Amino acid sequence: GIVITWQEFMGKYLHKDKQVICVAGAHGKSTTTALAGLLLEAAHLDPTVELGATVPLWRANFRIGKGNYFVSEADEYYHNFLNYRPQIIILTMIEMDHPEYFNSLDNVVDAYRKFISNIKPNGVLIYNETIEQFSILNSQFPNNFQKIKYSIRDFPKNLQLQVPGNHNRENAAAIIKLAEYLKIDYELTNHVLTNFSGIGRRLELIGQKRGIYVYDDYANHPTSYSATIQAVNEKYPESRIWAVIEPHTFSRPKATLPDYPQAFKLTHQVIVSKIFASRETDPGDFSGLDIVTATPRATYIPE
Repeated sequence: GIVITWQEFMGKYLHKDKQVICVAGAHGKSTTTALAGLLLEAAHLDPTVELGATVPLWRANFRIGKGNYFVSEADEYYHNFLNYRPQIIILTMIEMDHPEYFNSLDNVVDAYRKFISNIKPNGVLIYNETIEQFSILNSQFPNNFQKIKYSIRDFPKNLQLQVPGNHNRENAAAIIKLAEYLKIDYELTNHVLTNFSGIGRRLELIGQKRGIYVYDDYANHPTSYSATIQAVNEKYPESRIWAVIEPHTFSRPKATLPDYPQAFKLTHQVIVSKIFASRETDPGDFSGLDIVTATPRATYIPE
């Protein structure tokens, strides 16, 4: 028999004969994929959706529909997203990540360039304006497709989200552009956005006691830490914020260590546990203690 990755299986078989919408980018993929799926569901387009986090309304990280649309979270790691041939790409941001695989930002940008060239003719790229700094859009692409940019300035002033933070307002701005492109009613789009309460492990309230609120978040990169902490500070401006991190992989925090002090500037206390190796093995020359040394107000509690 032949062994293939699930991303190959998705692109080759599950996406077949569907209008594929892919959400890619360093951060915000899961939330934006969920929002896109909920939008299409509300518009009675009965989409199939697949993402890397649980959507409370579906009680799962997927939705199976009979409609023409398939919404997929598209991951750049291992060039997995090159298995997909989307009609629409939503690109949230480009940033150096997965250093153990990509080695350099140039390699990351090149991966996104290849992915964008997979857009089907007459498709569309909905992109965060921050990616213009990489001049990726000046590349020669084989297919003729439309480019639509968005930024936080496209987020309506009178719209109130349940999920805090500028990163969530940016995700919502991308969905507003998608809705306009698909000619989905403005009121319906606003209804979906204002009723969205978030997804699993994305600023998810675990519990509260004596005025202490405990949230769980999958943030594993200084940019994500910073966005999450900014969102918590916005929601609880009078509160002290403690961040408890279990670092994910050795290579990522090692490569992004200079960004740690800035990422945690709004916290009152940081606790760092030992590093969760995930797919890596311990190189023996980097630990949570190194993160603590680089981060103000931080304490190392391995277990």
